[in-house]
Amino acid sequence: MRKFALAATAVAALSVGLQTPAFAAAPDAPTDVTVSWVDGKVNLTWKDAGEANQIFAEYDGGTPGLIASVTADGGNTVSLTNPLTASDKVRLIVKSVVGAESSEGTATPLFDTRRPAVPALQDANLAANLSTTLSWTLAAVADQNPGDPLDVPGNGAVRANVDLPGTATASYDFAAGETTGVVPAQARPTAIKLSAVNEWGQSAQGTKTVRLGTLGAAITVPSKAVYGARLGIKSTVDLFTSEGREERASDVKVELQARAKATDAWKTYGRYTGNTTAAFETGIASLGNRQYRLLLPARKVVSANVIALTPPTSTSPKSSTTLVKFASGGFSPAVGPVGTRWTFTVKIQPAVTVKGKLQFWDGKAWFDAGPLTLTKGSYVERSDPETERGTIRVRVIVPTVVVNGLTVNANTSPAYNQTIR
Repeated sequence: MRKFALAATAVAALSVGLQTPAFAAAPDAPTDVTVSWVDGKVNLTWKDAGEANQIFAEYDGGTPGLIASVTADGGNTVSLTNPLTASDKVRLIVKSVVGAESSEGTATPLFDTRRPAVPALQDANLAANLSTTLSWTLAAVADQNPGDPLDVPGNGAVRANVDLPGTATASYDFAAGETTGVVPAQARPTAIKLSAVNEWGQSAQGTKTVRLGTLGAAITVPSKAVYGARLGIKSTVDLFTSEGREERASDVKVELQARAKATDAWKTYGRYTGNTTAAFETGIASLGNRQYRLLLPARKVVSANVIALTPPTSTSPKSSTTLVKFASGGFSPAVGPVGTRWTFTVKIQPAVTVKGKLQFWDGKAWFDAGPLTLTKGSYVERSDPETERGTIRVRVIVPTVVVNGLTVNANTSPAYNQTIR
């Protein structure tokens, strides 16, 4: 029994130097948690006993994820710099932390972080200054948590995203609630798409695109033609609405314009439908000395997902000269025996009354034989019976005339022969 007692005494003596382990208690949960917008950022505040804190985001009732940590001396507020994921049901949870122990979490009310809807582009038009007017509709996104502390009125603002030639880009924001906006003149070819922006971020871009393209044209104009003849003017058209890729188009409207002199206004004399794959005819009657150009009016083509816009353009002027036309002329008969009566006629176009000149060939050169007046474009002379054998050769020179304000240049007829045998 003594031996047992000693053992017990020894155990008691040993236990005098040991202490019961201390287990740290978890801190109290933060209180007065509030969430609001401050300077465009989500701002979170709370109260605690001066501990460090951890901030968690919980989406749609899932597992909270740590998004921020605050040291004990960092204060009881935090502004979130990283965007929150789009969701209908989000809440932030604040925990106090001491060492390895953390409190229960205190949560904010549920709120949504939905981005705006994608704008629906309705129309686009080019102005004379090459700015582009856009119109759109922007639907509201269903609010799953009406009245939450981060609700902001409105559907968001619309943004025009401009993809310029090369790698350059630009964007233009329009005020919330607006349904139209103007994008300033841009380098072309350029693509414009719409997106929307709200307090949470930017929507996807719409599928409908505005393409601002370029039209180019060239013409070849014969340098001269006789009056009334058709000038075989050939035209070509180039169309680019995407960088480096020419469009194949067969419905390009063009206008042939003309003017008498450089100080006159251009007037349209012919309207044609051209294409971008081959040269096409844009001819016109030669009615006087004129300058010609091809005008390409502003073009708008609307398809399911594209509105293609190109501004008007024109070619540089090309000149063509019109000559008086000798429609007919000569002796009838051209050959006959002695005693023949012949008739000499000349007809010109335009059919104006003009004093020309008759010339004879003497075998070496032409010499003037006197004036020859054409009345309303015609001259007729009937001979007496011819008594001498031989051949005569004549020609007629008509001076420059002005018809309907257009100059028609002088011209010389071919040679007309008459032989008496």
